[in-house]
Amino acid sequence: MSEASVPVLIAGGGLSGLSTALFLGLHGVQPLLVEKHPGTSVVMKARGQYPHTMEALRIAGVADRITAASPGGTGDFYMALAETLSGPVLRGIMTQGEMSMNHVSPEEWAMASQELTEEILADRARELGAELAFGTELVSFTQDADGVTALLREVKSGAERTVRTQQLVASDGRHSRVRRALGLGAHGRGRLGEVFRVFFDADMSGPLKGLEGGVTEARRFALFHLLHPVPGVFYTTDIPGRYGYIRGMTKEQPDFTNYSEEQCAALVRTGLGMPDLELTVAGSGLTEIVSEVVDRFSVGRVHLVGDAAKVVPAPGGLGGNTAIMDGFYLAWKLAMTVTGQAGPGLLTSHDAERRPVSDMIAEQQFANTVERLGPDLDDGTAAAPIDPVVQVFGYRVAQGAVVLEPGDEGELLEDPTAPTGRPGSRAPYVSLDGGGSTTALFGRSFVLLVGADGDGWEDAAKEAADRLGITLAVHRTSGWEKTYGVTSTGATLVRPDRFIAWRAADDSGTGGLEAALRTVLDRPARRP
Repeated sequence: MSEASVPVLIAGGGLSGLSTALFLGLHGVQPLLVEKHPGTSVVMKARGQYPHTMEALRIAGVADRITAASPGGTGDFYMALAETLSGPVLRGIMTQGEMSMNHVSPEEWAMASQELTEEILADRARELGAELAFGTELVSFTQDADGVTALLREVKSGAERTVRTQQLVASDGRHSRVRRALGLGAHGRGRLGEVFRVFFDADMSGPLKGLEGGVTEARRFALFHLLHPVPGVFYTTDIPGRYGYIRGMTKEQPDFTNYSEEQCAALVRTGLGMPDLELTVAGSGLTEIVSEVVDRFSVGRVHLVGDAAKVVPAPGGLGGNTAIMDGFYLAWKLAMTVTGQAGPGLLTSHDAERRPVSDMIAEQQFANTVERLGPDLDDGTAAAPIDPVVQVFGYRVAQGAVVLEPGDEGELLEDPTAPTGRPGSRAPYVSLDGGGSTTALFGRSFVLLVGADGDGWEDAAKEAADRLGITLAVHRTSGWEKTYGVTSTGATLVRPDRFIAWRAADDSGTGGLEAALRTVLDRPARRP
């Protein structure tokens, strides 16, 4: 048994673990990721990347790869709520651009599958120096005041080794071994039931002939939430001629455990309302529908992301997206902490910033599940719907590593189409007078946006960065100030994850920049 040392150990190689590894590499830290399976996922799972996720993937250098991996190399897709597959369509979810977010983001949707997305994330993480050890599992760990000692085991050979690390990231799924070892509980609605999924091959060119864009040739993704005769979902896959059907939840749920291929085929025909459809069953299985959020996302030097931190029902599509974004939001904090640029309080903010939004998403996707998959679950407590644009671009981190302003009540959400520019809010997307946009400036380090007439900010930024030993990029430009709530002599400090940390309305606030950075980074104030 040998012992090695790594700055960050990541347990689990799904979307959240790979994202964390990738973004750590982007910030100059080479982590070790262990995953018990021999490689990335080969099972058809989630699909689709929201524009805010694509912004993060653009920073990572893989946005174009993700788009290319989408059906037809585009994020265009068709999604609707309908009585049956033949209609009528009750509500377009994404049929004519209903969920376009171009007014708040420069990025388009992508529709890459989880299987392909994981491959892309893994390749990029390796390019950036991460070590990915597939076929290796985390057996146990202990943490102390100075770090974490982990016992690893190669699945095939049984060979064990110990690793010493500064920080441990648990991305090992809903049944997380790390979470159990920490003794963490969870809250939420718990197990809602289970749905039965069938993959089948068939000629669907007739039923889908009204959908343009190459749906039947797998060049455009399509998904129908069907209400009759029972709730269900029909969707396309990356394989031409292969489709998926999910039978929703009902009070009198059949026992699907030992369903034969003939029974699966009959289930599909009934669910689609196509009794004469010729099809071949390619696979089937049960999937639990769970809604729960862990009570704490960080315990000492251990931090939970992805399904280890929360499990949400699928309708709404933010489960996989949130897993990727967990890694994006956590990695810069890990990097600055393990390199000595931040104190321990920065990582403490992981729980304060990520758990509230996870609670919100869990309730929103429960409401979607009631509407689309399980009307029988409706007990009158489902949350009122929140516009998806608000969920992903209006989310705030007001309780975390920011310098709040007087009068800020710490709201979780604000309308991104009417941004306030307050600390704790996401930095708004604004086209700049000299070309480009504010969004393109963020993601690699702290950024100080300075108004066109903001003399003195460059010197203040250089002095603060030198004293703290951090990178602080300064961009002096015009066209953004009003949206961000400052004057042409003011400035706004933006964190590497695109959230506003602090702002000064005018150049009288130059002296507060270093103090703001020290607050955010949990760095003690300098002695006089």
